[in-house]
Amino acid sequence: MKLDYALALKRALTGAGIALLLLAGILLKVGEIESWVYIPIITTSIGGAGGGVFYYLIRDFFFKGHKYTKLISVFCGFCFLVIFWLSLVFALAQVGLWD
Repeated sequence: MKLDYALALKRALTGAGIALLLLAGILLKVGEIESWVYIPIITTSIGGAGGGVFYYLIRDFFFKGHKYTKLISVFCGFCFLVIFWLSLVFALAQVGLWD
C-alpha cells in the first residue's frame, strides 16, 4: 500500500476549505471582525486539514474498495465535525472567549 500524496493534499485542502466556510458562518453571526479572529481562522484551518487527512486515511487508504463506503463516509464526516469543534474550542480558549 502506497500513499497517494496528491489525493491526501486534495482532501486536506478540501477539509481546510470546509472548516473556513463553517467558521465564516459562525463569524457572520458575530458581526464584527476584530484582530482576535485570526487565531481561530488559522487553528480551525489546521484542524480542518487534519480532518481531511483523516478522511483520506480512513476512506481512501485503509478501506479502499470496501462495500460500506457510505457508512465510512458518514463516520468520517462525524469525525471531521468533532475535529473542527475541538480546534474551534482550542482557538477560542486561546483568545479568552471560551470559559
